[in-house]
Amino acid sequence: MMFNEIKSGDIPSLSFLKGTNYAMYIGPELNPKQVQLLKSDDIPVPVLYLPEILEQLSESVFKYNFPGVSMPENFNAETIYEQIRAEFEGRLTPESRLIVKYNGDVLIIYDAKESFSLVISYLINMCSPAYTGQYKHSFRKSKKEREDAFQIEKIIDACEDLEIEPDYAESDLRFCIRPSAPESVEEESDTSHLLFRRGPKEPPVEKSFDKEMSKALEDVQALIQDLLLKGCPPELILKMLNQSVKLSRIRITRQYKIFLVDYDNVEIKMGPLPKTVFLFYLRHPEGVAISYLQNHKRELRDIYGRVCTNDDPEKMKESIERLTNPLDNSICEKCAAIKKAFTLKVNEQVAQNYFVHGEQGEKKGISLDRNLVEWECEL
Repeated sequence: MMFNEIKSGDIPSLSFLKGTNYAMYIGPELNPKQVQLLKSDDIPVPVLYLPEILEQLSESVFKYNFPGVSMPENFNAETIYEQIRAEFEGRLTPESRLIVKYNGDVLIIYDAKESFSLVISYLINMCSPAYTGQYKHSFRKSKKEREDAFQIEKIIDACEDLEIEPDYAESDLRFCIRPSAPESVEEESDTSHLLFRRGPKEPPVEKSFDKEMSKALEDVQALIQDLLLKGCPPELILKMLNQSVKLSRIRITRQYKIFLVDYDNVEIKMGPLPKTVFLFYLRHPEGVAISYLQNHKRELRDIYGRVCTNDDPEKMKESIERLTNPLDNSICEKCAAIKKAFTLKVNEQVAQNYFVHGEQGEKKGISLDRNLVEWECEL
């Protein structure tokens, strides 16, 4: 079947699709069964259906996903469709069923007239993701690939004959290959160019940091489920609105309360120990590795003493000892609690600027520009 596509220059109200693999349906309202067909696994690209997406945008959903952005009046599918039709200068009618998508800078439009079945047929047959020039699999290996595979097989064979001490077997064992002189026939089994090293041991807590942070997001998902946008990434809505989310100032009051000033002054609530960790990292824009927290016990103890109302010095001391112990999971739990506190109030893309994060084995820190931090208290 031939599909007559129209290629057009840029249409401002559709430019938010540029640079994405999304297609968008424009036309008469669909029934639930038709909406489900747009999401069929047979369709190789995601399809936006604006009425379904925009009806989710209650005031609370909008504020959570786009903090600090004003929700425009009359922001609905029909208003947007009318604007698009106006930019086509009357060439489209309200009865037309269109699929629009970008191929590079070129806008591709398919008009299925009044036939929804043609919409689905077009999406299945003509909307495959752009070819990248690379295949996922190749059954023919290049000469270099064959040589590399041969070297790997030799390394594996050599490793099988090595006896590894129990101490090394339980650690992070690594090896590298030293360049060796060309092999003679007699030297075929020589493995002296293999150098084995024990990699640097990371504190066990480092390995659980990412796990705890992922779990924090999972824990909060159930609480924010009704606030998450479905069927469309938030950044596409922002492009449609031609707006961006600006990071809010954060204010720490004299009572050590935390407020996002420009997001309706929403308060971020967390327990004394997570708050201690948060304030500590907020004071250290350079970042601090978990394994070096032991060097900051006094500072952490001082912050905790100001934030916590518990007057049991022994319990407070024990909490800081656990927090700075690289063999204890306490610091990961507290960083996870900080992440939960922020993602309960704003979406993760915004929240990640305020909570503690960092690569495994590297410094942890808060990426927020410190010019956005307002201290009303003394630490």
